[in-house]
Amino acid sequence: MDFRELRQLAASFKLLGHHIVWKNGSEEKQPASTIVGLIPQKRIVPEPPPSDLSDEHPYAPPKVRTIADGPPGGLYLPHLRHSSFLLLLGSLIISIGLASAGWKVANRDLGTTLYSLAGFSAITFIMLAVIYLHRAWDMLQMFGAHFTGGKAVRFLFIPIFNALWCFVVLPGWSRLWNQSVNSHPGLSLASRVWRPSFFLFPVFFLIAQTLLIMHLYTREWPSDLTDPRHQTSLALLGIALVLGLACWFQMTLAINFLARKKF
Repeated sequence: MDFRELRQLAASFKLLGHHIVWKNGSEEKQPASTIVGLIPQKRIVPEPPPSDLSDEHPYAPPKVRTIADGPPGGLYLPHLRHSSFLLLLGSLIISIGLASAGWKVANRDLGTTLYSLAGFSAITFIMLAVIYLHRAWDMLQMFGAHFTGGKAVRFLFIPIFNALWCFVVLPGWSRLWNQSVNSHPGLSLASRVWRPSFFLFPVFFLIAQTLLIMHLYTREWPSDLTDPRHQTSLALLGIALVLGLACWFQMTLAINFLARKKF
């Protein structure tokens, strides 16, 4: 038979590599496996290395279990970065301290320098808060979050509207996180958040921001502690800051639980 017929026999496994073949009229016999192109080679497909997360999106649902081979405590996300609440709090304290020092100092040039440093520290505080909120929403993509991190922080730089937007992103995040903690076995050791703080903060943030805009319009900054109007504005601003810090503290705890490193 010709070579094509031999190939068909090899493809149907009727001719194997150890079978002896030879050309017609020739006494030179050899195993079929030594004839190039006669016996089809088995295709070896390398198995992909195990991955805790899908290759398409770092926050997509895991393709393999991450509870058994992760650090103690259950589920973790290797791509998630640690978030420091102390850094967030420190930037706020430094900003307030520098602004107070600039208010009291007699030297005008020194006061301007202190105000500039206070503004830089305040910008750092705001940017850290936005980054942490972005991470908090991104990490919940694997639990069916309807917002990405980018969408969650999209409107936070618009005055007044950002407070209204907080009514959407903060209570929504706290609700989804608590539901995930209650239902997902990998989050059994994670801490639930106190949801009222995620609703109260937008309320006081909206009121305090409205009062500050009114003070800006009238060019009367709330600095006189003997004036009841100034006392009210400062008190509402202080309550909003405390509630905001409480929310972000709980978010950083949730982020850092999923950002634990594998040992």
